[in-house]
Amino acid sequence: MKRTNGTLTDEGWRIVLIDDEEGIRRVTRITLEDAGYNVYTAENGERGLALCNEAAPQIVITDVRMPGMDGIAVLEQIKQTHPETEVIVATAFGEMDLAIRALQLDASDFITKPLHSEALTIALERAKTRYNGRKQLKDYTIFLEREVEYQARILHQDKMLSLGRLAASVVHEINNPLAGILNYCRLMIKILERGEASADQPGKFMRYLDLVEKETSRCSQIVSSLLTFSRKSPAAFGPVVITDLVQRSVLLCRHKLELSNIRLEKAIESDLPEIRSDYNQLQQCLINLVFNAADAMPDGGTLTLSALRSPSSPDICLRVTDTGIGIAAKDLPHIFEPFFTTKDEGYGVGLGLSTVYGIIQNHQGSVQVESEVGKGTTFSLCLPIP
Repeated sequence: MKRTNGTLTDEGWRIVLIDDEEGIRRVTRITLEDAGYNVYTAENGERGLALCNEAAPQIVITDVRMPGMDGIAVLEQIKQTHPETEVIVATAFGEMDLAIRALQLDASDFITKPLHSEALTIALERAKTRYNGRKQLKDYTIFLEREVEYQARILHQDKMLSLGRLAASVVHEINNPLAGILNYCRLMIKILERGEASADQPGKFMRYLDLVEKETSRCSQIVSSLLTFSRKSPAAFGPVVITDLVQRSVLLCRHKLELSNIRLEKAIESDLPEIRSDYNQLQQCLINLVFNAADAMPDGGTLTLSALRSPSSPDICLRVTDTGIGIAAKDLPHIFEPFFTTKDEGYGVGLGLSTVYGIIQNHQGSVQVESEVGKGTTFSLCLPIP
């Protein structure tokens, strides 16, 4: 099939001509072949449909009045089996009701008999334009579907990278409370086995069990949050409480910050309204920014998580501020580009910030960054209040 810039040339067009009059088939075929088309002819509707299956034409020209299967039935059958094929119907003068019926069944055009070369040329140009337009639309739709799939893969890949870093931190965080739980349980078992229970022992046991309950609950919350974050699920927009979002993100990141000698501060405005968003994706954004902030403070520092109403727009802004090394002015225009990173090899692939940008854009929000080398960086995620 010959194409120029994605569009068929005349030599690449295949036409099936269906007409029960041999003379019309012969003359029309010569006219079309002289114009450069590849033409296949059929004397009735049944043979015409068989040719459509064999030759896969882009255009069919069919007479309306034929013995057996008429042109309207041919049109209906073609649109069921080959909906991308354009059909031109040929009607006798005065058969306007049949022409209208054909157009209602998605025929590209109708021409009246006897066929005139000028009218036929115009009808063919219209059919070609429709065919190319539909093909381009289909190709573009496929491109968009693939782009959505690609973005979903990138989003999940970034989440898995964050999950790996979280898991390493969480393992250490839950190890200490689990060791404490184990020690308290062993202590109570030993006391009971030795029969050393004293009058004040029930009170001590209650204190031990209270500590066990609290530490178990904390471990459960951490693991639950980690499982929720790791779950692969389609975007699900719903009401999100900002305070809860920040608290859960902190729960997952807190131990990493402690190990990195980073002091965490929170500044959350009271009575913030709910926003409509995807909870899991927003949490991914916050965790990404917290990890980046921690990497920017290799010798420790202060990380501030804040949430407030924007003073200049009807938005809520989530801010992550660090006292780290900052971002060079020459790098700021590129930080949201996929795979751009200033980190040493092995410390990141540059997906985090581009993922954050894509998620917030999908939420109809904006991402802002302020940074000064040697003093720190602030990322602001501004999201609309419904």
